[in-house]
Amino acid sequence: MLAAILRNTLLVAALAVGALLLSLARGSMVSASGVPGPALVNAVAPISATLLLAGLLLPVLGVAILVGRVFNAAVALFVLGAAISVLSMQCGTIEDLALGGGALGPLAIESGLWAVATLGMVLVVFAGSGALPDLPRERSSWFAELADRGSGVHLLTVILALGAVWLVVQTPMKGQAIGGAVVAGIAVGFAGRLLAPRTQPLVLFAVPALAGCIGMAIASMALGTAPPSQAFVAGTLSRLGFPMPLDWVGGGLCGVSIGLGWSRGFVRSTPDEVSAGGEIDVSRRVVRG
Repeated sequence: MLAAILRNTLLVAALAVGALLLSLARGSMVSASGVPGPALVNAVAPISATLLLAGLLLPVLGVAILVGRVFNAAVALFVLGAAISVLSMQCGTIEDLALGGGALGPLAIESGLWAVATLGMVLVVFAGSGALPDLPRERSSWFAELADRGSGVHLLTVILALGAVWLVVQTPMKGQAIGGAVVAGIAVGFAGRLLAPRTQPLVLFAVPALAGCIGMAIASMALGTAPPSQAFVAGTLSRLGFPMPLDWVGGGLCGVSIGLGWSRGFVRSTPDEVSAGGEIDVSRRVVRG
């Protein structure tokens, strides 16, 4: 009982500390309009904003790894995603971008860079926290785990992420944007684990940010030469362009963590999967159908 209370207290404290730390980056993201912009590229000083956010992410990663060692890596990445989502809630929306004269192309590039950065943070968290309890590692290096053929299958779940956001996000409100990213992450985590149950979910956590890159690129190409403001006022701006980069990263990390948790009930071990030494033979793992 006491151990459970201490574990839950640690989790709540980690969520609070992560949110408070990343909230300090809000001031650096102020755009030309005088309020925090929707993305780093829209900040008055984007390089300074990026460096500050990167510096603040380091201690948050440390907190997440601590949580991961007590719980598991998925919970650790949920804590990281929640902290990023809190910062995103304080920043602008697609409405601020469009009416402020911004462009969608740079946000697609930023989302792509966030996908790479997210994968890097995931590797750090897994290296510090260890493999998920029900998914032992098959290789000696986490980088080697990325080469697993199941990672390619995991990448295909980006289609589910885009579909989920298109269905869920109907307005430019920040809550819907982050909520859509969470739903997209849940779909990615759940489907990815079922489709490739023996592959470490490293790539899965970066898929939502990749979906943000693709979605913003689609929205940008659909505009053609028209400015985003014109399409936004006319109501023809693609909903795939509504979530901002941080929405995808924060909500996606939280969602994938939830999706992986839900999928555990659909992945089981057969009686002959356990060796004489009590270790799991992942080659025999099956999926309930």
